Amino acid sequence: MELNNLLKEILKKITNFPSEDEKNVLEFLEHDEWGIALEVICSVIEQEGIPIDKDIFSKIEEAGIFMEMDKSLWAEIGKQIR
Repeated sequence: MELNNLLKEILKKITNFPSEDEKNVLEFLEHDEWGIALEVICSVIEQEGIPIDKDIFSKIEEAGIFMEMDKSLWAEIGKQIR
């Protein structure tokens, strides 16, 4: 799996993602900081109340599991699946 591309794909599919936060995530990806990038994506979705679809959620989950991150990171945003 190409983690960089997966995280960029997730970012592209999220509507209403704040541009400043998007810029930060892309910068983390440039420096191969995938875990921080995923953390920012999840926290922005949660804090901004951004609706996501099941496809985006499953890609976030896939990336998190691949990186062996704690599933509590993305568990909360499951409530925002529309």
